[in-house]
Amino acid sequence: MPLLPAPPLTPSALFVFLGLFALLTATFSWSAAHGMPGFRRPLRLWALALLCVATAAAAFLARPLLPGALAYIVPNLFVLSAVAVMGMSFAALDGGSPRRARWNWALVALTMAALLLAQAGRASYPLLAAIASLGLGLLLLHGAWLFLPQWRQRAAPEAWVLGLLLAVAASFVLRALSSASDIWRPDDQGVLAGHPMLVVGLVFVASCSLAFFSMLHERQRVALQHSYQRDSLTGLYARGVFFEKAQAVLQMANVGDAFAVVMLDLDHFKRINDTHGHLVGDKVIAHAARLLSGSVRLHDLAGRYGGEEFCLLLHDCDSERAHRFVQRVLHRTEQPLSLRDGRSLPFSFSVGFTIFRMEDRAPPLEQLLDRADQALLQAKAQGRNRAVQACSEGAGHCALS
Repeated sequence: MPLLPAPPLTPSALFVFLGLFALLTATFSWSAAHGMPGFRRPLRLWALALLCVATAAAAFLARPLLPGALAYIVPNLFVLSAVAVMGMSFAALDGGSPRRARWNWALVALTMAALLLAQAGRASYPLLAAIASLGLGLLLLHGAWLFLPQWRQRAAPEAWVLGLLLAVAASFVLRALSSASDIWRPDDQGVLAGHPMLVVGLVFVASCSLAFFSMLHERQRVALQHSYQRDSLTGLYARGVFFEKAQAVLQMANVGDAFAVVMLDLDHFKRINDTHGHLVGDKVIAHAARLLSGSVRLHDLAGRYGGEEFCLLLHDCDSERAHRFVQRVLHRTEQPLSLRDGRSLPFSFSVGFTIFRMEDRAPPLEQLLDRADQALLQAKAQGRNRAVQACSEGAGHCALS
């Protein structure tokens, strides 16, 4: 005899629990969206998905009150819609467009059309249940396919969601193929035997919610870390972070590896600020940073040294490649920046750089930057909008127009 008497878990009790859980979690998601602007869209989509779950639970409870075909159409419509919106939310959380997940709605429409046709033909309940289960299973399988890019990150929440999608999809497909009797009808065999799909749905919603917020927390942590490392105006590495990462790259380099350290400075930037204002000056800096970001490779480093000055560390870059790189950058500055008022604002770089090959140990980064900076000053002295290479330590400079 149990110490505390407990009522049996009837379908009605499970639906009430599922609806309340979904409603409370949806409220939390919607409230959290106001305090997390960067994740507002996935949070609101998740809140909408859980509202669909709560509505579906209420509709299943109210089935005796719904007339005719609505008693079966309305609950299943909200169940399918909840899964479709969950897919859109996971896609938005991954940082991309949820457009691919919108194909979920094609499966929702096909399933509902099949249900309506079967209902109009007075199909038996097992056939209606098979159609709904098959549609839901296919929708979950499509969601698992959409989730594959996230799973490649090998993180625990992503792997859990993918496994959960596949397991629940398989259970609903098997349910459809078996054409079992009414899964919502209570019997005397217990909850797991009498209402397996209801228990599966309850576990699915709760587990996906936990995984969603775990993934959200990780995305927020990465975003905060990124914001600490990047300059807010340019998106390039902040000066201290650039020094730290560049020094780490040099320490891990092999003997014989070639590097180029480049310093760039916007020409006559004070004149731009004085003539057009600091807001336009900021736009010039941001535009120049985008130009540099589009010019470097993935394994290169680009940082904002300070003000209108930038610094680069180019890996596997000998003198010839460095010359081609700076020529490409100078060529891209020939296209003036277009302002919102229709005016065109010309700008240019003065560039200094130095080349070195790794020997027994990495040279001090400050020394390399100083050599590149001295070459930059020489470029400005020669008339700006040009590049100068510091050929070797103590050997003067090699001009490159």
